[in-house]
Amino acid sequence: MINQVKRFFQAQQIYVITSPYYFEKFQLLSLTNLVLVNENELLYRFNFESVADFLKQKINNGDRAGWYFQQFLKLEISKIIQSDYYLIWDADTIPLKPIDFFDKEDKVLIHKSEENHNPYFETLEHILGVTKTVNYSFISEHFMVKTAAIRIMLEELSKNANGMYWPYYILESIQKKDLSLSGFSEYETYGNFLNSTYPDDFRLRTSPSELLNTTRNGSMILGTLPNTKNLHFLEVLGLHYATFEIWQDINPKQIKANKRRVALFFFFEKIPLIRSLNKLIIKNFRKTYSLPQPPY
Repeated sequence: MINQVKRFFQAQQIYVITSPYYFEKFQLLSLTNLVLVNENELLYRFNFESVADFLKQKINNGDRAGWYFQQFLKLEISKIIQSDYYLIWDADTIPLKPIDFFDKEDKVLIHKSEENHNPYFETLEHILGVTKTVNYSFISEHFMVKTAAIRIMLEELSKNANGMYWPYYILESIQKKDLSLSGFSEYETYGNFLNSTYPDDFRLRTSPSELLNTTRNGSMILGTLPNTKNLHFLEVLGLHYATFEIWQDINPKQIKANKRRVALFFFFEKIPLIRSLNKLIIKNFRKTYSLPQPPY
């Protein structure tokens, strides 16, 4: 993911928020412009165990601690970012081609989705007094965020929390029945806050050249550890990025068969007389995994 981000986005700096246990592994990669941030020190006296302990106390189950914790980290890092904007990019999502995040008027381009999980908006209204303000979802595995806007949102959260630390305030605001599943979304929270405070700072992707072709089913197609050739094939399919989620049901036999077809695709590419057969391979993949046609 990091190599692909460096390749396609020309990032000035890449911040990796993780446990110090992994620092040495990242340092061995000798990657330039990489900033390692200790996840245990970014938030004030608040870490993974803080979330786990809270959930165990409330629902006797800390399984979702990491899922909630990583959302808080994405927001809190705004306090150490020096640039006007920063790109939140989920670590299980791999870019496959260049993407523009601003239009010609320097407005942030939003890639909308169709999710509509009501608990997200119940929590949002409780913590910020903001209701769902759009008829689409801001959840898209990435978000180019305005640093100042995130900081203002966190200030609002802290003010509303009346002395409680804002991550705890969010957790306390989630209905008990939703804590073990999905009771908060950083993307929906920031997106709707942005729309209610700075609506002129962004717009939806509308033109064919702006639309993104994506999939969250990367693991179902090629497993959780795709190699360079696998990624190149997904690029050939017209995808801008693919997400490889570890929780998906994975069929090892199907993945093995898919990788054989990928190998066959690149073999056919070398032989002009049978190269046309690759159109069938591409068509089959798009149909099997409901992949949209490239927008351009």
